[in-house]
Amino acid sequence: MAASIGLSMIAQRLINQRIGQDAMRQELTRPTSLPAYRFVYGKTWAPGTPVGWTVKGRDLYICYLLNSRQSAGPFTVYLDKRQVNLTGDPFDFDGPGANGTNWPFNSGDNGPHVWIWIGDGTQTKCPDYIVTNSGGYFSTMDRWRGRTVLWARFRLGSDDDRAERWPASPPELNVDGNWSLVEDPRDGQTKFTRNQGLIVLDALRSNLLRAYDDSYLRLDTFAWAADVAGQQVAVKGGGTIPRYRADGILVFSEGSELEGQLQPLLDAGASRFTRIGGKLAIIPAIARPAVKMISDVTDGQPVELVRWRSSDDLYTEAVVRFTAPDRAYESAEAPAYIVVGAQAEDGGVAKRLTHDLEFVTDHRQAQRLAKIMAMRSRMQRQISAELFPDCFDLVAGSVARVEFPAPYTAWNRKYEIESIIPTAGLADEDAITIRLPVTLTETADEIYARDAETEEKDTIAGSFTGNRGRVLPPPKPVMTTGTAAAHPSGDETVPGVVGAWTASPSASAARYQWEWKLLPVSGDGVLSSWRAGGVIDRSASDADGVYVASIPWIEVGRRYQIRVQTIGSQGRSEWVVSDAITAQGPAVTIAAPPAPNAVAPGPLRINLTAQQSNDRNARALLIYSGAVDNPLAATQLGAPINAGASVTVQASETGLTSGTTRYYWTRARDQWGNLSEFSPSASATTT
Repeated sequence: MAASIGLSMIAQRLINQRIGQDAMRQELTRPTSLPAYRFVYGKTWAPGTPVGWTVKGRDLYICYLLNSRQSAGPFTVYLDKRQVNLTGDPFDFDGPGANGTNWPFNSGDNGPHVWIWIGDGTQTKCPDYIVTNSGGYFSTMDRWRGRTVLWARFRLGSDDDRAERWPASPPELNVDGNWSLVEDPRDGQTKFTRNQGLIVLDALRSNLLRAYDDSYLRLDTFAWAADVAGQQVAVKGGGTIPRYRADGILVFSEGSELEGQLQPLLDAGASRFTRIGGKLAIIPAIARPAVKMISDVTDGQPVELVRWRSSDDLYTEAVVRFTAPDRAYESAEAPAYIVVGAQAEDGGVAKRLTHDLEFVTDHRQAQRLAKIMAMRSRMQRQISAELFPDCFDLVAGSVARVEFPAPYTAWNRKYEIESIIPTAGLADEDAITIRLPVTLTETADEIYARDAETEEKDTIAGSFTGNRGRVLPPPKPVMTTGTAAAHPSGDETVPGVVGAWTASPSASAARYQWEWKLLPVSGDGVLSSWRAGGVIDRSASDADGVYVASIPWIEVGRRYQIRVQTIGSQGRSEWVVSDAITAQGPAVTIAAPPAPNAVAPGPLRINLTAQQSNDRNARALLIYSGAVDNPLAATQLGAPINAGASVTVQASETGLTSGTTRYYWTRARDQWGNLSEFSPSASATTT
């Protein structure tokens, strides 16, 4: 007896451990002599992995791996996300290949700076030009036969525009085109396709980790999935697109189950694997009629009826991210799909399902898949029972309708066979018993139904252009000093000056380098040189996405500036300079000193005895004198007197006339210039 067990979607936590297409593309641009094994499917950007390079004078000779198999083409070349317009034949391995014609890859009178040769997998040698001019580094046998590779010669050019032409070293290569050729079991032809069903089958049959022989596959189900994926579905505003396409890069890694690594391909069509009689099959995402009516079950095992799923698996809305071609194949978020009435049904609390569709490049397909995911989560009924032998033909993935009598009529609807495990046992000497334990999960045609005009939402097209000279700088830094910039150091509070900025708009930004400068006290004058501040990694921002740099050992009263530049895979941005700021100490509240003591020994002077505030922050005592009993009308008497907490000091006011009454106050000051309130007044009259 053959077992048929359905394989559900890989657990969300395992999916989250996968490296997404954004990170994968970035990783694949890193130079290595051991490049990752990858299949590039459909129409997309393939990042080039530098696998061999040498420098001769001011020229770089380099080879990039694009696809670990043969590719269809045609191809468009991008260097540092800027399109290279080519003239010549990039497939001519006996001649000069193709060279760039647009700025900055061709500077007119100085000629081209880029030469390209592309091997689509059928090449039999390394380009003659590369072999001859690389000084022996490349040989004719460096052909990468069966792989899609690109050889190039890059000329450095003049120093004046070098940074604009080559912002990264080695240059970041992406190639747009039609990629892997796959075999279609329906007609036996090998061809380029974006059909999700055919691409899943090809990944199973062609990978080098654990390729499936056709004898272990239910090819009829994959042909069915290919038919479903190729169906034309309506889109908003008229027209149609194929139901399920897959475009992206599949990188294989040891130590993980192959079916798990193919999960992103399955997600592109909301399809699922199942096993039937020990063979791997696929279930496409489409409404299907019931193939069996189930009206009764045996008493071989207790019937288990589950009405409500765990709230952890129940969602009221779904949002998916897809790979957007108009954003240089970076991730973008499709509009959310909200299940009508679901939030009220669940008690008024919204719960969102978020998922990455790494092989989807069309927001319309992404929106349809978001609906399928959300609606599937709402299918809550589940039945576990044992069926009669007349259901022996059912397999995991089959659709059946339940028609139970009262009082179980609430369970009468469509179900998908999640698992069915036929077993046999002896009943007596002349008979065997067939047992069909089964688990049924609720399904409905509404999951896959879609009205494009009412359900499809418009999106804002991306405006990416790679035609820029370098990485973009961050916004202008904002300078802060005083209390907000001060920090404790033991028993002391140290003044500070900090600069803060948000991230560069460049997606390739990896870190930020900053420098600081001390300006003269009065006016700008002749500016001093910039001093190294440090490098801050892109991941080191705070919760609000703000990067902070602190200038060391500042002097209160001096003026400071900082400047910041972005460092990314495409080079460095221009510097962006902050406004100047005068360093201040922290704002501190100081206790007022007690009233001074004033005594007039004669007609011309008054002697003062004053005590400093009993405050550990007090550093100086200021004495004020006035003709009326109001400190606001008083003037400072002499220079501040250095005095710590509770220290007593002596002072005098001279040059007075006989019979003059004077009033006195004191104030405490700390090392940052913060002043206390005025002390109570004291007075004396000359004799």
